[in-house]
Amino acid sequence: MDEKEDKKGLTRRSVIKGVAVGAGAIALGGFGIKEVKAVPPPKKWDRETDVVIVGSGFAGLAAALTAYDAGSKVIVLEKMPTHGGNSIINGGQMAAWTSKIRKQRPDLEADSPEVMFQDMMKAGHNLNWPELVKTVVDGAPDALDWLVDMGVVFPPKLVVQAGGHSRARTHQTENISGSDIIAALYRNTQQRRIPVLLGHQVTGIVREKPLSGRVLGVQVKSKGKVLYFKSKKATILASGGYSRDVKMRTKEVPYLTGEWLSTNQPGATGEAIRAAEDISAATTQTDRIQLYPFADPYTGILDKPALIPFTSPAFAIYVWKNGKRFISELAPREAIASYEAFVLKERPTWTIFDEAMWPNFTRIEVITNGIEKKRVFKADTLEGLAKSAGIDPAGLVETVDKYNSYVDAGVDKDFGKPRMRAKIQKPPFYAVPQWPAIHHTMGGLQITVKTQLLDREGAVIAGLYAAGEVTGGVHGGDRLGSCAVTDCIVMGRIAGKYVATEKV
Repeated sequence: MDEKEDKKGLTRRSVIKGVAVGAGAIALGGFGIKEVKAVPPPKKWDRETDVVIVGSGFAGLAAALTAYDAGSKVIVLEKMPTHGGNSIINGGQMAAWTSKIRKQRPDLEADSPEVMFQDMMKAGHNLNWPELVKTVVDGAPDALDWLVDMGVVFPPKLVVQAGGHSRARTHQTENISGSDIIAALYRNTQQRRIPVLLGHQVTGIVREKPLSGRVLGVQVKSKGKVLYFKSKKATILASGGYSRDVKMRTKEVPYLTGEWLSTNQPGATGEAIRAAEDISAATTQTDRIQLYPFADPYTGILDKPALIPFTSPAFAIYVWKNGKRFISELAPREAIASYEAFVLKERPTWTIFDEAMWPNFTRIEVITNGIEKKRVFKADTLEGLAKSAGIDPAGLVETVDKYNSYVDAGVDKDFGKPRMRAKIQKPPFYAVPQWPAIHHTMGGLQITVKTQLLDREGAVIAGLYAAGEVTGGVHGGDRLGSCAVTDCIVMGRIAGKYVATEKV
């Protein structure tokens, strides 16, 4: 409502001021009404630097390298015993409408920032903040090329049209793993001697006053000690989301109880978001939590076989235990996961493809290792594949025959799938079991296009920036797959760029 009064003559600012009590205040936030309790400045700082970055994943390391290369001294804080966070177990897939890699694929249909923008907005139900989406889309090509310059290998043949995208723009790393990106970024931080301090959990944000003034740094717990890190220029929050915090996620989405599996590492618990709320930071769309439809059905892990369904939709089909398709394979993640979990209700479903198709979206090592671990099934006939996987053989044969006829006709009469690249007809045949697991929190802290953090009145909180999954607004109601890496790298670099310009 900004500063305009509602019918009762109240503004958000007057509400917050009106409930101020004692030395603190009560403020409204995405996770409910809570006390504003910034950590007061300590008598003595344990360490001082220009820029303190919370989190060592894609966004944090991208911010660190950018800020350092712009002339700032940087310290990265990571609460876990290893660096990388969720990013290191990510699938290594990054969307960009063009790049020096994509230009090596003249066979691909032309793409544009306008088309990628439209795809992201459509996937997000148009709940995305358009200015943030535009920032990510416009910055995607340069961000991907920057990663290539940092040493990340994106083989041109592994650029694919992933689910929800209308063009082939998802670049996959050489090993189809986020660890490829983290390894390159971390190596570059070490070459620059940027400290990445492990086992340092941020427990609060130090601000001049609870509701006003500049952010001065962070309070940290490490090895049982409380430490204070001063950021003379600014602090960047890049600590990821809250998919593994059951209390936090069920407050937003009550049915996402502890029984649900998650693709995330154990550290995805949202402390930095809560710490920012403690100093009046605003949140947005925190009830938007994505399920990944293709995780390991029994562990929830995002292993390499779990990436096959996402990268293969133009060349494969998804079936249930009766062998029947249940949705367009190019449908958004939310639609697929919702149908699996709330309509079918019985795990798993399967992705089906053949010998001729897998080179278009994965590597043979992913398939052979998956077979060894019983995460991929293989057989010389569709009947044999169905029996080994637990699918109705007659149903699968009928479905594949029907699908192949749709490919010939150029029209998917069942689900309107817009692109069917080829028939499923060359043996051997493959099946990958899949099932939804909690994957990504679209909501989080509100930021500007410069990644500055906003308070609940829409004002910039001086000295505080945020990038990556800790923020909200970029992805709206549902995240378009492979846009998370893009978001993190683009916005992390922007954060690093702008904090470097802050005055000491």
